[in-house]
Amino acid sequence: MTLAPSPQPLPTNPFIPETPTHDAYDQCLSLEQQPGWHVFESDLGRDFSESIMRDMSPVIVARVLGHALRLAPSDEGREVLTREIIDCEAHPELLAGLGHLYVYGMIRVFYNPKGPTPSISAIQSPRRSFEEVVNARSHLLSAPLVTTRELRQLTLIRDENSCVFTGDLDVGIDRPVLVAALDLDPDRPTASTHVAHIISQTLSSDIGGMTQAARDKVLFMLLLSQFFQYAVLERFGGFSAHAILGEANLNSALNALTASGTPHSWFDCLNLWLVPAKDEHGAVISDTYDVRYPTSEDPRRFRNARLKQRISFRTGSTTDGTGTVIPPPHPRILALHAACAQVAHLSGAVAHVSEFYGNPDPDGISVMTEPSAPTELVRKLKTLQLISSTA
Repeated sequence: MTLAPSPQPLPTNPFIPETPTHDAYDQCLSLEQQPGWHVFESDLGRDFSESIMRDMSPVIVARVLGHALRLAPSDEGREVLTREIIDCEAHPELLAGLGHLYVYGMIRVFYNPKGPTPSISAIQSPRRSFEEVVNARSHLLSAPLVTTRELRQLTLIRDENSCVFTGDLDVGIDRPVLVAALDLDPDRPTASTHVAHIISQTLSSDIGGMTQAARDKVLFMLLLSQFFQYAVLERFGGFSAHAILGEANLNSALNALTASGTPHSWFDCLNLWLVPAKDEHGAVISDTYDVRYPTSEDPRRFRNARLKQRISFRTGSTTDGTGTVIPPPHPRILALHAACAQVAHLSGAVAHVSEFYGNPDPDGISVMTEPSAPTELVRKLKTLQLISSTA
């Protein structure tokens, strides 16, 4: 298992000189050298976004954007980010906002410490008005054609009733199947498994305890933010999530795998990701991935969990007479998950995403008369801070 680097400075500019991407990366290198936003005080307007700039230092913003340029999962995504950085014209407030957008509006989409995910989908362009987006795309929040229970059955069939990370046999499968598997290998470990979504997070939860009027207002804001963040995800990933996932939305087998508890938690918290495996000639092996994890974590945790070094997915099919084809996880979705995980750790932004969910109230946002409620609400709506300047 190859170790991925822990948080570190940006390397020297790897891009061809006198190209837009080279210039964009140079802006990141320059920003990384600044000790704080106070050095830009004379460049900031009277009403600058102090809360955004106070949340992440210039170093972290620079590393988020710089490492994202290096690790973009597609040429299209790199070109999009290049244009966005260049359009900031080295303005500190705009760069800080762009860094926030990529941390809270994209990386956060893959960070899910709370388990199963509701169904949502995506849009194509964040430059459209939000009213137009809601009118044109509201159907994307409808229930998927595949339920989570049905998805679990499909992924179990495809993943051969076992955790893809460890090979542990699922203890909840039909007893005759379980007995037959253990007869073949009596020492095979067993575990409870779950569906692990790759794109896994939404903003449409944890708003209990509010008046109906407040809930309606927040739900509308969250709806806009969902569309906006998924547009960012698609632009950087270089694909249309709706085109890939179809009407199943997040409950598509293309966006899911079978995992036991510990690897599932690590994968959802970006402490485990998959990169395409290559053969001895350097050619990518189809649907085969090497397992990676950050060096900021104690490697003994991962060794003791008996993680495989390499995972191979297959195409499955049902045996109920329908012959339903169950595809392996989509490589572009896995690539975007891996890019977000690496950028989060290389930049140090993973601590900010973790703090976003830190010590959550188990009942969601508290009643608004509670002393901590305003803080909880602000924390939940961090990703909305850029809407007024981008709509």
